Amino acid sequence: MRIAAVVFASATLLVMSGAAAAPPAASTAATTTAAPARVPAPVPAAAPKPETSCIHCHGGELFDEAGRAKVKHFNVDVHSQVGLSCHDCHGGNPDPKLGDDIAGAMDPKYAPNPYVGAPKRTAIPDFCGRCHSSADYMKRFNPAARVDEVSEYWTSNHGQKLKSGVTDVATCIDCHSVHNIRRKGNPESPVYPTHVAETCSRCHSDAKRMTANGRNLPIDQYARWSRSVHAKAMFEKGDLTAPTCNDCHGNHGAAPPGIGSIRFVCGSCHAREADLFRASPKAAGWDRHNDMLPAAEGKCGGCHDDERAKLAFAQLSSCLVCHGNHSVVRPTVAMLGELPDTPCAFCHEGVGPLSTFVKEPEAKAENFKQMRATLLAAADKQGLKGNARFDWLVDQALQLPTHRLQTPAGGKVVLRPEFARLFEKFRIGKTHYTYPDPVTGRDVSVPIRRCVDCHLTSGFQGRDTAQALLNDTRAVTSMIARSERILLAAQRGGVEVRAIRPELDAAIDNQIELEALVHTFTPTGAFADKKKEALGHAHAALEAGQHSLDELNYRRRGLFVALGVILAALVALALKIRQT
Repeated sequence: MRIAAVVFASATLLVMSGAAAAPPAASTAATTTAAPARVPAPVPAAAPKPETSCIHCHGGELFDEAGRAKVKHFNVDVHSQVGLSCHDCHGGNPDPKLGDDIAGAMDPKYAPNPYVGAPKRTAIPDFCGRCHSSADYMKRFNPAARVDEVSEYWTSNHGQKLKSGVTDVATCIDCHSVHNIRRKGNPESPVYPTHVAETCSRCHSDAKRMTANGRNLPIDQYARWSRSVHAKAMFEKGDLTAPTCNDCHGNHGAAPPGIGSIRFVCGSCHAREADLFRASPKAAGWDRHNDMLPAAEGKCGGCHDDERAKLAFAQLSSCLVCHGNHSVVRPTVAMLGELPDTPCAFCHEGVGPLSTFVKEPEAKAENFKQMRATLLAAADKQGLKGNARFDWLVDQALQLPTHRLQTPAGGKVVLRPEFARLFEKFRIGKTHYTYPDPVTGRDVSVPIRRCVDCHLTSGFQGRDTAQALLNDTRAVTSMIARSERILLAAQRGGVEVRAIRPELDAAIDNQIELEALVHTFTPTGAFADKKKEALGHAHAALEAGQHSLDELNYRRRGLFVALGVILAALVALALKIRQT
């Protein structure tokens, strides 16, 4: 949950004393905060800055442009908007008459509010916490404001490092900025949902920083996340509730989730999948595996303690094993068993118990064969084989004229509604994904994690189960797609098919449920029941679709007969006229 009051925001005034410049940015993939609001909060208009001794001095000729910018932009700061100013954090006498009297304005013995200046970097959290840890004080501005951010921060990896004297870790100002802190609901805030990952990456994509002070941390988290299904949901679909760094790592108490808690972190959003997995034989097997790993008598590690064993006997961490962490790409059927030669087969080559119930219309079947042959010839010409060819064909499917609407030259490709729906719902995806290497900028190709990567040998339960899940899913998918094509042919011929659509929609809904039920890791039970239900709806849609085609053919035959009769009548009439 993205929860943040205007946390640690007092630190925005750190530098106004002129004692220090803002510390270097040091955000991480765990400290930032973001707001779940779908509609950005209105941003109050910037109010004129009331003149104080601080503003008079820091806005003058004693400072360069960068120094004056701290005052110049303070009017957009949340503290300024609630009526606070420099001296509320840094102390000192704000009397405008002391604008040219530095000693008087920065008097550490000024009784009402002694001047304290800018804190050292290690003191920033507690400096901000003077206000943000006081419930009495914060309720003057927001009755619902959190006041535990500082205590939570000291439990984080960043806080613990800072307490030990390591100063190049994230503190309040590195995530929330300084002197121009925006509210968390402001789209310009560095902790607004769409900016959180970028804010964290300022440090976590920095190779020099991630290897300093004995660290050995990866720097590709942001690059991988930017290719994830979560990033696509946020940036392409505008879903501000899609997970970003702080949703999994926390914000002020940032720390990576432990192996044992991964399923609960993911399950906070993916509740049904988490419940199915917990009840599955896979979860029970992994728990037994992890329980046997320690180096103790009667455990695997008691005997197998060499380096090779450490590589082989790894902890299995539920969701991460199949989906990874930062690069959680869209799950597809490609993660399961052995794929057919082409992705086209999922929709155009019927399999399963209904494959012969209603045949593909002859013209459409012939068109598919020709198109498939053309694409395979083009792939062969490029030397594409196996997974590379499969992935290339997925891209080609999105470009085919039969799958997309006509668009102006150079315009954005828009898929036909029926194809877009089936392609998205059926989750036909690639066997690889790419992300930009943060050092070289070149794309790195990464294979998705597939069941058959671990379950290598046919005849073993794991591999056979994965293949059964894939085959059963394909049996439903191919019949739904065939139903869609038949109904489209009838509809384009002028036959009313709206009464049939609910059966097809129900089959698609069942197929989506099958994708979740994969997490049972068995083709029996609930998965088998849902498959049967899906095929029942597909059966009804196919049957009704065939009746619609029969009606269309009947109409066409009737039209031809009528045209023949009319033509014969016209010929007879013409002959009669000539005879008279």
